[in-house]
Amino acid sequence: MRRPSARLIALLSTGCLVLGLSLPAMAATPVPPVEAPPVEAAPPQASSAPNPIPRLARAAPRRAAPVAEVTEPSPVNRPVSPEDIESFTDATVSALMQRDHVLGVTVAVVQGATPLLIKGYGYDRLTPRRPVDARTSLFRIGSITKTFTWIAVRQEIEAGRIQLNGPVAAYLPEDIFAKDRRFKPIRMRDLMAHTAGFEDTSLGHLFRLEDERIESTDTYFRRHAPQRLREPGSFATYSNYGAALAARAAARTAEAKDVPTLMEARIFRPLGLASTTLREPYDPALIHPNAAAEGLPAPMPGGLSDRLSQGFIWDGATFRAQPFDHALPMAGALGASTTAADMARYMSLLLGNGSFDGVTLFGPASAQAFRSPLLTMPKGYNGWASGMRIGETAHGLKIYGHTGATLWFNANIILVPERNLGIFIAANTETGDTLTRAYPELLIQHVEGSVTPAPRQPPQTYAADRAYFDSLRGAYVSTRRAYGGLEGAVTRLINTVEVDADAQGRLIVSAPDGSSAYVAAAARGFFIPQEANPLGPQIGSDGLHFLFRPEGGRATAFETSANMARYERVGWAHRPSTLYNLTALMLGSCVLVLMGLSRVGQRDHPTEAQVAATWISYATAAVWILAIALFNTWRQGLSGDPSALFTHWPSGQLQMASWLAVLASLATLFQLGSLYRVYEEAHYHADGWAMWQKAAHTALNIGWLCYAILLMSWGALTPWG
Repeated sequence: MRRPSARLIALLSTGCLVLGLSLPAMAATPVPPVEAPPVEAAPPQASSAPNPIPRLARAAPRRAAPVAEVTEPSPVNRPVSPEDIESFTDATVSALMQRDHVLGVTVAVVQGATPLLIKGYGYDRLTPRRPVDARTSLFRIGSITKTFTWIAVRQEIEAGRIQLNGPVAAYLPEDIFAKDRRFKPIRMRDLMAHTAGFEDTSLGHLFRLEDERIESTDTYFRRHAPQRLREPGSFATYSNYGAALAARAAARTAEAKDVPTLMEARIFRPLGLASTTLREPYDPALIHPNAAAEGLPAPMPGGLSDRLSQGFIWDGATFRAQPFDHALPMAGALGASTTAADMARYMSLLLGNGSFDGVTLFGPASAQAFRSPLLTMPKGYNGWASGMRIGETAHGLKIYGHTGATLWFNANIILVPERNLGIFIAANTETGDTLTRAYPELLIQHVEGSVTPAPRQPPQTYAADRAYFDSLRGAYVSTRRAYGGLEGAVTRLINTVEVDADAQGRLIVSAPDGSSAYVAAAARGFFIPQEANPLGPQIGSDGLHFLFRPEGGRATAFETSANMARYERVGWAHRPSTLYNLTALMLGSCVLVLMGLSRVGQRDHPTEAQVAATWISYATAAVWILAIALFNTWRQGLSGDPSALFTHWPSGQLQMASWLAVLASLATLFQLGSLYRVYEEAHYHADGWAMWQKAAHTALNIGWLCYAILLMSWGALTPWG
């Protein structure tokens, strides 16, 4: 990646970006997303069910007990050659690292309890230069951290201390999660299905680069709680905040000191993951006393922090090491660091339905829950299986797993139960998103012996069903964004896509990081990528499902097979193209106004009010031009440092642009409010403006006011954040 918009979209989706496998089209009639029956743990029975998980103070590893069979197709234990896996991975990963400018990669592949490959590529540090060691080099795994949280939550559900359908507020301190009486209570299942209905705010607070800015979890929740926008259970919109709430709830019901301590006691130590932690390296002397007093987790031990891989960016000529991107308040959502060797053991546990190497971490009900959707979705679409993303490969193999990202790291974990196969990969460079998405799919294709399919052909031309294609055209914005202020304006701009149709009957979806072509599937309203290319643009890897009003007409929204968010149709005023075009017109009008400066003194005796209006127009035009120039300069600066969107928000430059726009808007209102004076009759010593001059002045200010109203509707006139 060196096109910043692609990375910005990826980071705004921090964590579960794209699972990486092309999902097939569905032939059956689509089903709207509604809740599936809950998958609860069975009531404890002395004869077969495991004992309830003890509270943390008494927690101990549970030795393997007979585990009931999970209801699913029996795995095909066809052995996979470790030599073949290594040979394929060496060639594929090396080529992708060179193509995408990735410095270091760590990989683990397992079949059941057997490691097939645990290997590192490249370097995890450059000063001094240190090769990646898959057994010792710790990589950040972003939102794969959430899978630990969901296991801890399922443990609490098995123990009866958390109810899947119980209100989350019952498990959280009242001062960090206030009830919102406008909506129904949020349940734990809503957090696990990402259907709680939160907006997604992250700029300026999700990641911190300075130790002194680290906050405790509870302080963070009080300061940065997102708005609730809709009833829980409506549809999925991926939420880091929701997962962090779930982790905090599990820590409280388990009587754990904090989330990192909970994960160590419940998962890492029992499973022998000695190199996995949610703790982060920081200097306690730099921490604000209030943060420390509220229970900030202890820092990462030196024995682990010494083995941390640095994160890197590629600046077009060389790799540059970056500071540690702290996410400690959201530890349960995206804060883990681990090795490929530890992830190999973890994947064996998941493939083993909660048991591995003599230890059982969760029972058969939870094992089933991690493969059973909480939402009923169309075939091939992710229904969020207790926080796990589920889907199918191009061969119809069921898969589940998660992806993750921080500012510099990308990671992916995919499990294929029918092949008893687990794949983990992580990269330490911000450009590694495509690599970590593509490698698991390419490896599965290799294992299955498949070849790249030919591009799909549209079943009909645009002319054959013009009304249908026209009903899909338009701009759509992701629900995974902020809904107010400057952050709302910027995330709306980044997360809006344009849908169009060409003469061949292909649907063209254009996003800031590129365009993708789709062809119609058998079921009406569904589209699949024309080319199943794991190395292509991210938006082209998912199927699309358009939603219509019951009475028909234009599509109102669409969802992707990843089910990370819904894309809702927006009107003319909220299309980026409208904003850009009107901004260009604004610049043109302002330039024309300033050109009038050369003719000052040449007019035939305007009135005093008209002279004042003229000079105010000059000043207002200059302010508008400066505001637009500052915004464009800020935006272009992101190409050199896209992480600044997260670590230096709100930018002083952006805030200044917004303040200037506010000032220009107020000046425009003043001009319109005093317009009557411009139309007053001239006195004996002045000729006054001609009617066309008065009309031009009026039209100019009305146009500027319309532009100000447009900016206000976007949230751009809120310079405070």
